[in-house]
Amino acid sequence: MKKSIKIIVPVAVIVLAILLSGACFFTTEANEYTIVRQFGAVVKIVDEPGLSMKLPFIQSVSTLPKTEMLYDLAVSDVITSDKKSMVADSFVLWRISDPLKFIQALSGNVANAEYRIDTVVYNSLKTVISSMRQEEVISGRDGLLAQRIMDNVASRPSASTCRTRTSPPSMSA
Repeated sequence: MKKSIKIIVPVAVIVLAILLSGACFFTTEANEYTIVRQFGAVVKIVDEPGLSMKLPFIQSVSTLPKTEMLYDLAVSDVITSDKKSMVADSFVLWRISDPLKFIQALSGNVANAEYRIDTVVYNSLKTVISSMRQEEVISGRDGLLAQRIMDNVASRPSASTCRTRTSPPSMSA
């Protein structure tokens, strides 16, 4: 009996140590931010790849992408200032530059960010194209149109620095 206890106790301690050490470490990949939260509050943001430590059972980790992401807006009909109908297809390339601000403003949710991007860019696209004649829209496909849309987005109070690209609008009958 005493012999089995002498064997079981050290084995249990080793197993417990292995489990606790696994709960103490986390890895951060090169293409992500790792957010360490303690009781829901952000206590650390790790942006360098590698192995890091946290307090087991007290701190939790989550990740956010560090890479540039593509958001493709739905195709939309737009009426130009000369009352011509055009179909606009656009997309936005975006990335998280400040993970703490991203968490505070959007609860760290990429879907929330994409919803806001969709709303702001869609409204800017409609505003800019509806203020231009069809010939201006078509001739502005080389970058002038995208620049006007980006300027309109940047002028909005809720917008941060962004880079958008639009594909050429096509005429509809």
